Amino acid sequence: MDTDDNETLLTIIQGRSFPLGLGDLFLRNCFVLKNYGENPENYNEELKKLEQLRQSSVNVPRDFEGCSVLRKYFGQLHYLQSRIPMGVEQEAAVPITWTEIFSGKSVSHADIKYEQACVLYNLGALHSMLGAMDKRVSEEGMKISCTHFQCAAGAFSYLRDHFPHSYSVDMSHQILNLNINLMLGQAQECLLEKSMLDNRKSFLVARISAQVVDYYKEACRALENSETASLLGKIQKDWKKLVQMKIYYFASIAHLHMGKQAEEQQKYGEQVAYLQSALDKLNEAIKQSKGQPSTVQEALRFTMDVIGGKFNSSKKDNDFIYHESVPALDTLQSVKGAPLVKALPVNPTDPAVTGPDIFSKLVPMAAHEASSLYSEEKAKLLREIISKIEAKNEILDQFTDSLQLDSDTVDNLDMYSHIPPSLMEKCAALSVRPDTVRSLVQSMQALSGVFTDVEASLKDIKDILDGEEKEEKKTAR
Repeated sequence: MDTDDNETLLTIIQGRSFPLGLGDLFLRNCFVLKNYGENPENYNEELKKLEQLRQSSVNVPRDFEGCSVLRKYFGQLHYLQSRIPMGVEQEAAVPITWTEIFSGKSVSHADIKYEQACVLYNLGALHSMLGAMDKRVSEEGMKISCTHFQCAAGAFSYLRDHFPHSYSVDMSHQILNLNINLMLGQAQECLLEKSMLDNRKSFLVARISAQVVDYYKEACRALENSETASLLGKIQKDWKKLVQMKIYYFASIAHLHMGKQAEEQQKYGEQVAYLQSALDKLNEAIKQSKGQPSTVQEALRFTMDVIGGKFNSSKKDNDFIYHESVPALDTLQSVKGAPLVKALPVNPTDPAVTGPDIFSKLVPMAAHEASSLYSEEKAKLLREIISKIEAKNEILDQFTDSLQLDSDTVDNLDMYSHIPPSLMEKCAALSVRPDTVRSLVQSMQALSGVFTDVEASLKDIKDILDGEEKEEKKTAR
């Protein structure tokens, strides 16, 4: 299906206005001087870099470079909050204002995490826009669009799982779940188009298409939620109608390919049943398509020509040739979706994306004090170890002197680099007598036996002598 229908959704999801004024945070609060004991002017260059990065995020280009800018700024805000207490009711917190998409109201929170959440939302929106921009007529375009949609789902997922949902309507749990399923559904669409381009097996194409339906059904459930409907306002009906159209459309594609599989298996009655269902679902999609762009209408008409022609041909063949009974659709094998896409994770501390921490030189006084204490303890320990080594060296020198060894001879390792001639002669003598070791072992075993016998005899003699000595003592008494 043409991607103009995707753009209809994404114009609603996309960007917001960016806040200004955070760059002079340190100077206004004298926070650097008070808590770090350093002159804030020493960090003017770092502040300038942060402000430039913010301005780049405010006027972010709508291309891949724009995604990189948003990711970098998001990561730098993540680093910044670890050094400056800018959370709710913290010392350095400043108001940050953004404009809601659905209400158009300006919402302010004195919390750096709110700005992170807004930047993350824009990252997801920008990825979704880039995914919808490509017409996906080439294999490379399909891959790029699929990646963008998965990145968008990852950004919205990270926002849903790591930030409060009370910041604004746009960041409510229901809206974010809706966005995630819309992104995953469109990513799965890209894989569906790729699988059809590659002439994959009919059953696999049917499962991929069925998963597209599952994602959009989840999105439709979110749209039908009363709370979501109240958040979206008047656009809720348009969104719901569009998502329902896509559900019917991709369900018809799934059953079209199930019909193709039945034909491959020569189950012509099942083929007619699946194609009849595909035709019915496509008619429902056409009913829901009123008001959609002309490209959507053209895509639906083209699909109707394909499915309608396939149905008429299969029904005619079955009526006149195969005469198989056409089973009810609910008695046939259901199509289970195959999820082949996922939300690509966001990592705010990835150095390849975020770059080095701009304020890495800004270290708290407590850390300086701890480092000083560590250095002092390290030097103290090193002195103790050196003292022990010197004492042991002195003992070794005294022992060497007592042996009256020549230090030159002891330290001369060259004299030990060869085997003495006398030892070589003994080794040669042993080598011509291969049974020497065995004979020695036998002799030692025999000697051990003799030793045991002698020890036993000596013990017996000692016992006899001890007994006679006792008798003599008794007689003397």
